[in-house]
Amino acid sequence: MSPLVLLAIAFAATLAVLLPVAWLIWRSQDEATRALAGRIRRLPLGAKLRLAVRTFRDGRIALPVRAIPPLLLLYLAMPIDIVPDFIPVLGQLDDVLIVAVGVGLLLRFTPRPVLEELVAELGRAYRERGGDGDAPKDVGAPE
Repeated sequence: MSPLVLLAIAFAATLAVLLPVAWLIWRSQDEATRALAGRIRRLPLGAKLRLAVRTFRDGRIALPVRAIPPLLLLYLAMPIDIVPDFIPVLGQLDDVLIVAVGVGLLLRFTPRPVLEELVAELGRAYRERGGDGDAPKDVGAPE
């Protein structure tokens, strides 16, 4: 069997597992959680990275949940992927799916008050610094 066929099979298997999992995780979220996800989405990249670090360091969050951000970064940094990155589109799509599932798990299992506190703190700090012209002024603010 050619390597291209094996890669196509690996990609199809990845999609068959990860897409339903991502959909189920997102579908099971209530409106408050979706609003919180929107607030996180509006944070600039630097604030999102600080959120990941603070989530990892916060002792109120269970250790397996705190391990999700470093594991995501490790997976993205590893040269070995489910589908190699040199394959156009498909190589990056598996990374996007892994990140989506990881973020979904992080949102699902982190206590909401803790996550809301961290996001509000980062949003407040960002707004106090004046933010940047590209980001909305209500970054990190409750909707």
